[in-house]
Amino acid sequence: MLDLAEFTWGRYNSNQVAPAGSYLNLRTLCIYQQTSDGNVPADGTFFRVDPSGTQTFANIAATVNSVLGTSYTAASFHVCSGGDAAQSAGQAANDA
Repeated sequence: MLDLAEFTWGRYNSNQVAPAGSYLNLRTLCIYQQTSDGNVPADGTFFRVDPSGTQTFANIAATVNSVLGTSYTAASFHVCSGGDAAQSAGQAANDA
């Protein structure tokens, strides 16, 4: 699933500069949204699932489900917060 997400949307790792958009972290199911270029949180790997930084969670769930064959709903996700942060950013490899 992670490979398919990466091939489809690309990936951005902890603190990496990323363009405006809505980003999903599949480890925590948190969504981070930014309306201008900036750094993603120190939380592992993020996938830019939508170019809009204000997309609804319901639309994000529909996009993710159509690509990954999952059955997420808007309630499956939450806004990224400090509690989601990984203790170690890892090496951007299969270190989950």
